[in-house]
Amino acid sequence: MKKLNLFLVALVCPVLLSATDIKIENDYFSHNSRSRDNREPHVVFTVSWKNAWRNGKNHDAAWIFMKFVNDGGGYRHIYLNPNDIEIIDDGPVAPIVQVSEDKTGMFIYPASNYRGDVSWRIKMKVDSSTFIRFNPGSAKLKTSAIEMVYIPEGGFTLGDPDERALSFSSFFKSDASGNPDGLYKITSEDQEIKVGPERGALYYTSLHKPYQGDMTGTVPASFPNGYSAFYIMKYETSQGQYTDFLNTLSGGQSQMRAPHGGKGYYKYRGTIKIKDDKFYAGKPARPANYITWDDGAAFADWAGLRPMTELEFTKASRGPGEPIPHEFPWNTDSKEQILRRVNLEGDLVLLNGLDESQLNDQNRDQFGASYYWVMDLAGSLWEKCVTIGHDIGRAYKGSHGDGNLTGYGKANNADWPKGIDEEGGYGYRGGGFYYNGGSNTEFNPHSPIAYRPFGSWAGGTRSVAYSQRYVRTAPKR
Repeated sequence: MKKLNLFLVALVCPVLLSATDIKIENDYFSHNSRSRDNREPHVVFTVSWKNAWRNGKNHDAAWIFMKFVNDGGGYRHIYLNPNDIEIIDDGPVAPIVQVSEDKTGMFIYPASNYRGDVSWRIKMKVDSSTFIRFNPGSAKLKTSAIEMVYIPEGGFTLGDPDERALSFSSFFKSDASGNPDGLYKITSEDQEIKVGPERGALYYTSLHKPYQGDMTGTVPASFPNGYSAFYIMKYETSQGQYTDFLNTLSGGQSQMRAPHGGKGYYKYRGTIKIKDDKFYAGKPARPANYITWDDGAAFADWAGLRPMTELEFTKASRGPGEPIPHEFPWNTDSKEQILRRVNLEGDLVLLNGLDESQLNDQNRDQFGASYYWVMDLAGSLWEKCVTIGHDIGRAYKGSHGDGNLTGYGKANNADWPKGIDEEGGYGYRGGGFYYNGGSNTEFNPHSPIAYRPFGSWAGGTRSVAYSQRYVRTAPKR
């Protein structure tokens, strides 16, 4: 490998550590000493994580994005130049580096079939528009990484063949009178979906008015229906990731987004605190609960991601297979084998000495891993998803976050549901763990894929069992 002649401009210490041990190390701005162009410096960093994979079905990946951060709070997103990328150290397997079309961030993943730990050192140029207001000599670089799972393009099926699922607002294909006439298939990315009690339409039943949504309308072809390839976070947002987010915000923005102000927060698995004017997570790998829709949307915008739809939730859980009765995200009808649970200390752990390096398609029911090896889509925290059961949700076009928030710490995407600023547009899927000793129900904390009793309900504020995970439409290959 050719040795680089680099001049160190600004060294940055922040490291993002999550449940997968994904981390960024030794990241800094640099200039090639022979270059006269100081307006477009390079960034250099090492990204690594455990239990990476690529196989014939799909792969995991790191979504990497960068910020300028001021000591006193506040940041500016860094946009990337896709035309100047160098792999300094290609580790145990060569990587593919793919910058997003909007230059907000990049995906990196194994270039060939592989299973094991990865570590890659990358050098790439920053887009010049980033430097309009920030000088790389005076602002600190923060590079963040989130482990994602690739969900390939293809059709899938909504609903559950078990008649009991209808009592939990499961989707079905309607006959002319609004009665079930089989299951509903997603067959193309530009599929227009009719919702209502008419022949061939997508429909569901709900006897509880607050949770019904409007139960009618049309889901346009612009709605992310799950057919197109997308990336989804392998895990729910962790408290460490959320703390990193808060620490880049201004004082006013962080006051709006901090989840730790209410009674019971520290009693029920919350660990985020403030010390010396910075946020700290006592348990950085623990899933971030007490997250509202507004909090989650802000995190997604900041990270260059977007909210997932309830149809994408189904695809990520089930894959392309035909549904079985009472099917959980690990594609069996039982939760008896699950060994990933919240322990008495409040941590989500694997029992009996299991390690994620042992995960395979035959033991996914022990790990709680989906068809595509996405973790914890049932049994941990309720997943907030954009719903097809409300006109605000159906208007969602899947725009991505641009890395920047409003002055009040809110997402600025016009097509996203607005949370407390309007009623409707999202709901809850997957079930949520509230506390040890609580009673288990038919849909909680481990919920079958198709069960959506609150799938069209946008109520609720902060809760011990509420969170969110995010997605991004995959770049064209």
